[in-house]
Amino acid sequence: MSAAQTLTGSIASSHVIKWLRAWYSEGMPDAIDLDIVRQMLPDTPYGAGVREIRPPMEIHGDTFEGMLARDPDDHAVWGIAYNGKARPERQRFTIAHELGHFILHRNQQPSFNCDSQSVHTGIDGLRQIEREADEFAGNLLMPGDLLRDWIALRSSFELKYW
Repeated sequence: MSAAQTLTGSIASSHVIKWLRAWYSEGMPDAIDLDIVRQMLPDTPYGAGVREIRPPMEIHGDTFEGMLARDPDDHAVWGIAYNGKARPERQRFTIAHELGHFILHRNQQPSFNCDSQSVHTGIDGLRQIEREADEFAGNLLMPGDLLRDWIALRSSFELKYW
């Protein structure tokens, strides 16, 4: 019998994308709907023991990027916050990153306060979990198969017309 595979950001995002494709059945939209992901996660194996992930809240701050936190009064509820001053693309990545913490790390601690420095100068354990959440977000927002198709199409076009 083989050991259980360690859950990584790329494995988790692959499962979420598979669930989304099954949910949409007629074909997924071009952009991953993070609100659908947020709503569906409590009903998946990744959301065991969680009833709800509240809609992301906008917070304005200069060094703040995002946060995932468990409701101290109701441990079956989690919430996400993001920097409202950030560009929309960054806000989207941050929300996906916090969903990565939800899947990969929520059993390790009750909250995650993320800033850009944590990835680069944080203690080793903090840097590692931030990178894992980044890996999840990147793979969720840019699914590998779609990225490969886009690159192949672009390469084919450039070879034909350049």
